Amino acid sequence: MWRRLAGLLLVFAAATAGLWLLSSRLSTGQARRPLRFPSDLEELRELAEALRDYERQHRGAALALFCAAYLYKQSFAIPGSSLLNVLAGALFGPWTGLVLCSALTSVGATFCYLLSGAFGKQFIVYYFPDKVALLQGKVLHRIISSVCRQEPFCHKSPLWMPFSLGTRCSNCLQWLWQH
Repeated sequence: MWRRLAGLLLVFAAATAGLWLLSSRLSTGQARRPLRFPSDLEELRELAEALRDYERQHRGAALALFCAAYLYKQSFAIPGSSLLNVLAGALFGPWTGLVLCSALTSVGATFCYLLSGAFGKQFIVYYFPDKVALLQGKVLHRIISSVCRQEPFCHKSPLWMPFSLGTRCSNCLQWLWQH
């Protein structure tokens, strides 16, 4: 289990080092001030002004840095992505920023899910078995109560009933088998 925690810390350290290397290569105008995530709207405005000129000259590098920073925040569930959404609109325009942030949110959430599955599940189950059992019981109760609420209405559609009942039973059995 400690190997998994060490693995997660190693992935986090590698991602942090990669983002730092990428951001250190980016020069923001004449002042070469260090880049960091904005924590309020004033810092966001300053960062947007500093990056706007650079983005016009080096669109690919600015896009790569923005994508890396957004994925970093999403993958490790670090708060503050809403400010990056505003920054995307300021740098790339509202429609390009919308599409970019939507895609990056999906990819980042997938990375977060994969990281938590690979590194976090056994750790949580080991240290919080009572809480996990309680949550599993609540989920199972919701599945069973959902089946009980919806199945009486299936008699009106004889073609739907076998499919619905079979799907629900297989979902319940699959969930029970995995846990």
